[in-house]
Amino acid sequence: MRDRINQIMEHEQLKAARFAEEIEVQRATLSHALSGRNNPSLEIITKILQRFPEINGEWLLLGKGKMVKEKTMGDLFTTTSLFPDEEPEVPEYRKEIEPKQPEITIEPPQMQEIKVIEKPTRNVSRIMLFYSDNTYDTFIPEDQEDK
Repeated sequence: MRDRINQIMEHEQLKAARFAEEIEVQRATLSHALSGRNNPSLEIITKILQRFPEINGEWLLLGKGKMVKEKTMGDLFTTTSLFPDEEPEVPEYRKEIEPKQPEITIEPPQMQEIKVIEKPTRNVSRIMLFYSDNTYDTFIPEDQEDK
């Protein structure tokens, strides 16, 4: 991936410091990724693709395809016309070719019965203190003395 980032820098004719500014990351972060000290982070990849939308994400991540995205039919309608006075032609959408959206019904979740398990109450029956001179004291709460 480092080689592909270097290819982008070469394609954009940017040195590493200027490229780091363009994608808004610290110079050291980019330097570490380019030197191999660290792998390029998701932050770097995301910022490259945001700053240079013409870069093919699959090429950057996996090395598949071409570096620059190919123009699609949609791109042809958004480019500037050779004739500035003319509006670009936009295809008319017709009902018969519009995809139908499936109807989605959402049912409320069913309430489940909650079972409460009661634990028997526990009371302190005795407290024992052991001292360093091998003696001890026992304390019994007043409500337990009768038992």
